[in-house]
Amino acid sequence: MTNKKNKTNKKVFGFLIAIILILALGAYIISNLKSKEKISISSETVESSLKEAKELTTLKYNYKNVASYENSQEFHGITLPFTTKKFLYTYQGEINAGVDLDKARVDVNEASKIISVTLPQASILSHDIDENSVMVYDEKNSIFNPLKLEDYSDFRKEEEAKVEKEAIDKGLLEEAKEKSEKAVKELLDINPIISKEYTINIKFE
Repeated sequence: MTNKKNKTNKKVFGFLIAIILILALGAYIISNLKSKEKISISSETVESSLKEAKELTTLKYNYKNVASYENSQEFHGITLPFTTKKFLYTYQGEINAGVDLDKARVDVNEASKIISVTLPQASILSHDIDENSVMVYDEKNSIFNPLKLEDYSDFRKEEEAKVEKEAIDKGLLEEAKEKSEKAVKELLDINPIISKEYTINIKFE
């Protein structure tokens, strides 16, 4: 009788172990499936994470400038006497260049593990003049051609446009483009899954 009981107990014990193993295996599979669901990377989630950054400033261009303004009235190409007005204008400013991430488009290819990001071309995002740095020297006025507030504001706009063109000619936007590409990759690589499993391709249009 004792042997039969032992055999029965062993069978029951073995049966319970089998059930426990099956339950454990099922729990592992379910847990694994859930974890895979959590780590899935979609075009929408990646694009959303980029757009949260809004405008990505990747390059700051600081400068000091001295410019002169002069204007005279003319008659048939001849400068009229006593109509010259002029001033000297000095100031400091900062130009911020980068890309507008709100216009970014993302495509995730899960099969090839490639994330393709399309960005707009780099552009000047802002141009700020330090008002405390603005100084006006050597003003010369004329009763026949007096200096007006519009002379200063129009001259300032022209100077800002001139500085921006000079900065672009020196390669400002090209450098901002390169830095933007690097910054976007670093931004996405913050996600450890993307960093380990995906290749990031970036193009500009």
